[in-house]
Amino acid sequence: MNEEKGNKTVIRRKYRIRLACTSFVLVAAIMGTAMMLTEHSSGKEVTAGTTVSSSAADNSSQTEKKQSVTTADSSTPPQQTAQGTQLSAKAAAKSEETPAKPQIEVKDGVTYVGGILIANKTYALPAGYEPGLSQDAQNAFNKMQQAAAAEGISLWICSGYRSYSYQQQLYDNYVAQDGKAEADRYSARPGHSEHQTGLAIDVNDAGSSFDNTPEAAWLAAHCADYGFIVRYKPGKESSTGYMAESWHIRYLGDAELCRKIDASGLSLEEYLGITSVYSD
Repeated sequence: MNEEKGNKTVIRRKYRIRLACTSFVLVAAIMGTAMMLTEHSSGKEVTAGTTVSSSAADNSSQTEKKQSVTTADSSTPPQQTAQGTQLSAKAAAKSEETPAKPQIEVKDGVTYVGGILIANKTYALPAGYEPGLSQDAQNAFNKMQQAAAAEGISLWICSGYRSYSYQQQLYDNYVAQDGKAEADRYSARPGHSEHQTGLAIDVNDAGSSFDNTPEAAWLAAHCADYGFIVRYKPGKESSTGYMAESWHIRYLGDAELCRKIDASGLSLEEYLGITSVYSD
C-alpha cells in the first residue's frame, strides 16, 4: 500500500514537471512571436518613413527644378543681355555724336536752335536786324590771328557783317551774272545770310583760291579752339544748302561745342537736326 502511494506521488510530480515545462515552452513561444511581430511592425514603420522621406526629397527636388526653370525663363539669356548692352552702347555713342533735336525758339523774328542763333535757307532774319559785327567774335578772331601769326600764318577779315540791304545788292548781282539756281549755291538771299547775324567772317580771300593754302589748313585745324567752326565743308551742300567755303567761319563762342561739332564731321544743320531749304 505504501509502495503504491509512492508510485502515485512520483507520477504526479512527473506530470507537474511536464506541465510546467509545457507551460514554459508555450510562454516562450508566445513571447517570441510577440517580439517578431513588434520588430516586423517597427520595420514597416521605418520603411514607410524612409519612403515618405524619399518622396518628400523627390518633391523638393522637383520643386527646386521648377523654380530654377521659372527663374531661368524669367531672366534674360546672357547672349541677349550682351546684345542689348551692345545696342545700348551704340545708341549712347550715336546720342553723343548727334544730340537730340533741341527746342527751336523765335525771339523778335530771330530763330534760335538750342540757344544758337540760326540764319540759313529755312530760317530768315528780319530786314531790320542790324547788330553789326559781334564784339565777342571780333575779340576771338584777334586772339586767333595772333596765335596764327606766331606760327607764320597770316589771317585777316575780308568780309564781316553785312546788312540786309547790302546782301540784297550782292545777291541780285550774282543772279544777273550766273542765274538764280547757281547763285543760290554760293550766295544767300537777303535775310538768309549768316553775315547779317554779325557772327560770320570770311577770312583772307572769299574764293576758291583760298582752298588748299597753309592758311586754310591752319584755320580748319585751330579755329574751334577760339569758338569758330568752318561753316560750309565739302560734301555738306545737301544739308547746308551751300557749296564748300573754306574761308567762311562762324562764331559760336563755346570752344568745347565747336570741337564736338568738328570731331563729329557733321554740318551745323546735321548736328542740330534742322534743315536749310528755301520755301520756293
